[in-house]
Amino acid sequence: MLALDKVSKFYGGRTIFDGVSWSMADDARVGLVGLNGAGKTTLLRMIGEVIAPDGGRIARPQRTSVGYLPQDAPEMSGRSVLDETLSALSEMQAHDRRRVELEEILAEHHSGPEHDAALAELGDVLSELERHGFYEAESRAKAVLFGLGFSEADLARDVAEFSGGIRMRIALAKLLVRRPTFLMLDEPTNHLDLEARNWLEDYLANYPGGIILVSHDRYFLDRVTDRTVEVARGRLVEYRGGYTAYLAEREQRREIEQAAYENQRAEIEHMEAFISRFRYQASKAKLVQSRIKQLEKIERLEPPDGIENPPAIRFPQCERGARRVFELRGAVKRYGGITVYSGVDLTIERGARIALVGPNGAGKSTMMKMLAGIEPLTAGERLVGTGIEIGYFAQNLAESLDYGKTALKELSDAADGMTTAEIRGLLGAMLFSGDDALKLAGVLSGGERARLALAKVLAHRNNCLLLDEPTNNLDIVAKDTLLEALRRFPGTVVIVSHDRYLLNELATEVIEVGQGHATRYLGNYDYYLAKKAAAESAADAANARAAKAAPPSAAAPRAAAGGADSGARGAPGARSGSDGRSANGAAAGAGGRPDNQHPATPRAQDANQRRERERRAARRRQTLEGDIGRKENERAALGEQMNDPNFYLQRADARELIAAYERLGREIERLYEELMGLDGEAAASDA
Repeated sequence: MLALDKVSKFYGGRTIFDGVSWSMADDARVGLVGLNGAGKTTLLRMIGEVIAPDGGRIARPQRTSVGYLPQDAPEMSGRSVLDETLSALSEMQAHDRRRVELEEILAEHHSGPEHDAALAELGDVLSELERHGFYEAESRAKAVLFGLGFSEADLARDVAEFSGGIRMRIALAKLLVRRPTFLMLDEPTNHLDLEARNWLEDYLANYPGGIILVSHDRYFLDRVTDRTVEVARGRLVEYRGGYTAYLAEREQRREIEQAAYENQRAEIEHMEAFISRFRYQASKAKLVQSRIKQLEKIERLEPPDGIENPPAIRFPQCERGARRVFELRGAVKRYGGITVYSGVDLTIERGARIALVGPNGAGKSTMMKMLAGIEPLTAGERLVGTGIEIGYFAQNLAESLDYGKTALKELSDAADGMTTAEIRGLLGAMLFSGDDALKLAGVLSGGERARLALAKVLAHRNNCLLLDEPTNNLDIVAKDTLLEALRRFPGTVVIVSHDRYLLNELATEVIEVGQGHATRYLGNYDYYLAKKAAAESAADAANARAAKAAPPSAAAPRAAAGGADSGARGAPGARSGSDGRSANGAAAGAGGRPDNQHPATPRAQDANQRRERERRAARRRQTLEGDIGRKENERAALGEQMNDPNFYLQRADARELIAAYERLGREIERLYEELMGLDGEAAASDA
């Protein structure tokens, strides 16, 4: 159990925590919530032993460890991505070096005090190495890095080549590979795409230790946490369940607290009125004294905390534009020899709420720039409807701010038809309240500048908003405020975001980009995920049926009688979506043919060859999994023998067995690498 005992923390004259006590079990999943500046990061840093409390103590069991992930990217250089990740195990690497030293001592001394001391220490060292899975560390590190979005080629690159956001992924990987007893995660999803977030959710759901995390992604909180702790006014208030359950229970508690407070206030006012009325009447003296004593004994309730929401965002009045906002015809975009889009046809109509999705590097930001007219097409046409006023936001717009102006002046100069109160309200919604609005843009943090740049875009008379990651620097309350404003916005919205709640609540269409294409799904984000899952399940079932029906020896004759591709296709470069629609909204046609009516086309032959490769890969995968299981059992049996206190006394072949134990570890790691290579080839083939 991890416990806070009367913990206090002060910064200058400000009290962050004052005598706070709280505890969590070793396997608890806790989400920290609260307004910006409430003390969430301070609490994580104290538990993570980055800073010390000013009073009280933080206790945890002996032989447990704690790991802390900060929001800011650490400095890294001089190592490859894989080596940097494995450097998190420096303590275990030292244990392994000590193991070698102890084995040399035991080889030289077969009895005596030095032998006994080395034998006892070796048992402890081996137990630690085994407990931390040290000999499987490299394969484990690769699995974590792949889950967080790194490719095989990335593992050998120098960490200094990557941006701060990618270095944050490496820092997260180091922490996950180290596997401390308690994980302190401060905004772990900030620099992850949706695929990496989903992987991290699954990983943390099965994590063996305790977790405390701060996140502005409510889906992530709901999936990972089972308790929620609200940090407010120097106190910690615990709620059962994830973020959604916390909101409901918080509202119920506040209603009960408000009713109790009002009832007590009414009782106190009634007693005070009685005392005032009869204080000077001798006949009522005893009653008055009785009421005074009752009043003194009452433990007065504090008024419940209010729910502090930022002001609503109000857009300036905009003109109604053409029905067809954008149209791309055969759009091609290349950067040197890299083709990002190859002949995309895309139509966006007035009033659409479109989520643009796809893995990192698929071309989401490029598509936004193409629509905004910032990036010219390599080939094809871009048409914009009459009267369309475009508001485009991207994180790099923060660089265009005038650093000599205050946030209020910068927004006031950009605002179009907004009153001073509305400008102040928009600044408040973007988390610039009070004196923060009077700060110079030059002294703002990167996140604050990005919020100010977003506010400038929202302050124009736009009837089309192209928003590329607008929620990166907003807390949950500010995200909800932006969501409500975008719901009321009368124009068109195209948005890129890693916030699944926002995408699900706002979008009425999803366009998935990647592989040079754009695929449209006519529904919200949940609908898109369901269609993708259904398509993958159908493909897996079809492959299984084909593999069962066609033995390898019959694959070639059957291929000779195969038919043409029966998949539905839309316009060039705009692949059919799972709901049968291409990216320009038109229904895609189908053209399946019976196998016995046409000779095999090159496409059919390729499909048969691909199925044969998949069957061979499946057989190899089965063999590898069997070999891994067998070798892991052998290694576990050796480990049990080595943990015997009399191992070195009774076994003349002790060194040979240790060497076999290590050799098995290397073989298992190699088999895992081959298995992951097969999975990587399958993923590349599916793409």
